[in-house]
Amino acid sequence: MSFRRQKRFFYLLIIGTAFLFLIYITGYTPVLFGSDPHVKRPHIRFEDVADQIDHRKPRIMINWIGRMGNHLFEYACLLGIAKWNNMTPIISPTVDILDVFNLPAPQGSLSLLRDPINYFYPVAAKFDNATMHLQQRDYYLTGYRQSWKYFEHVKEDLLNNHFVFHEPILATAMSYINAARKEKNKPDAVIVGVHVRRGDFVRQRIKGFTVAPIPFYFKTMNYFRRKYPNVLFIICTNDYFWALDNLDHGPDVFYSTNTDGAVDLAIMANCDHMIITSGTYSWWAGYLVRGEVIYYKGYPEPNTIIGNQTVREDYYPPNWIGM
Repeated sequence: MSFRRQKRFFYLLIIGTAFLFLIYITGYTPVLFGSDPHVKRPHIRFEDVADQIDHRKPRIMINWIGRMGNHLFEYACLLGIAKWNNMTPIISPTVDILDVFNLPAPQGSLSLLRDPINYFYPVAAKFDNATMHLQQRDYYLTGYRQSWKYFEHVKEDLLNNHFVFHEPILATAMSYINAARKEKNKPDAVIVGVHVRRGDFVRQRIKGFTVAPIPFYFKTMNYFRRKYPNVLFIICTNDYFWALDNLDHGPDVFYSTNTDGAVDLAIMANCDHMIITSGTYSWWAGYLVRGEVIYYKGYPEPNTIIGNQTVREDYYPPNWIGM
């Protein structure tokens, strides 16, 4: 081999090694079902539905901070608080969950609020009783709000009419579930979703982020195995290779290789039951499921920034099981 070819081979080897390393650290895996499942976001502009709105009612909007899990909390809280106070909820036309769900709330800018009260609440996962009895004024809610108590009274409306996945996302998710049933030869099995959250949570324990230890997964999966003789687990994770290296490889376990957070959420939402770990994204995977939910009770870490902002009975619904 000539020196020039050796040099070219050496460069290709370096590039290939770097690419494989990038795949490993990011947990990237190829999407099995091809094309991008997303659709154009729905546009329900406030001005287009103005004739259907009672303009005597106060209007209410919320800030959109964080990522998908927090945005789902914010949307649900907005609807729940609006319902309590007979207000018109309005959402931003740019929020990312419009790409995932067919949300029917009218969209508009903050300019639609008329001399609003800016209402900040500093404790993220502690229920604010005052939101049940707001003044009859327009409101702009700021700060994190992470409690099921804000919207439990509108839960059925949320699940049936708001958090409805766009058809391409749902179709891709159901393709994964059907592929899992076929590969594992379990057409009639009870499906249990397992969310494995790692990534940034591994590195931020000082803030209160914690990841579930390996025994948690074996314990919770065995709980469902004892309960359902015919069960199939679908594992969704942002660290595919860690999960593959450390978790169960039984005949009743299927690993999702999907890398799209919206599709993974749709997969988990269409399971019969759910095992969740840490974070708001995982929390919503549990809330969207109609069946039993088991959560990792070690999240968040006590006496930390997040731990001190979390009242457990306000964050975790009472019918969920902590392990």
